[in-house]
Amino acid sequence: MLNEIPPDTPTIDLQFRMDGGVFNLARLRAKTKTTKTLLREMQYADDNATPGQTAEDLQRTATTYNTVYERFGMQVNTDKTKALIQHPPGQILPNINTTINEHTLEEVEQFSYLRSILTSTPTCKKDVENRIRAAHSAYGRLSCRVFNNHALTMATKIMVFQAIVLSTLLYACETWTLFRSDIQSLERFQ
Repeated sequence: MLNEIPPDTPTIDLQFRMDGGVFNLARLRAKTKTTKTLLREMQYADDNATPGQTAEDLQRTATTYNTVYERFGMQVNTDKTKALIQHPPGQILPNINTTINEHTLEEVEQFSYLRSILTSTPTCKKDVENRIRAAHSAYGRLSCRVFNNHALTMATKIMVFQAIVLSTLLYACETWTLFRSDIQSLERFQ
């Protein structure tokens, strides 16, 4: 199906590096050791995220994907399809009114996807807060049976903490770009 998407479909530039220097944003400006690629779409199971630089890009991309899906006998569920606009910090953008089959997509400030929270501000603050809440909840549910159980050894409790609580806390953390305040929130959790 991806072969059916025209090559002139809008994309965004993604610049990255794989040498372990990902947390130093100044290093992303380097001309060497960075890779630049065009990102056209991100699909997972029956979900699709399509980036765009402008409102026109988003409309053209939505129309293109809808046309391709219809060619394959599929239909976009416009009731479940949302538009999320990420704007530069401190800047508010007007509504863009993206439509599919004459149905205007709902614009949202945030939504949850695969247990992560995506927001209109390009930070991971809400996602970090959500992961901390989920980890607190996991710890609370295990308190009586594991952490306050005197029959279990400390080694067992540590293994359960690492396997359940820490993995809940750090789920999808490889996608985060952390600010100092996010790191402090994560450190306070422990």
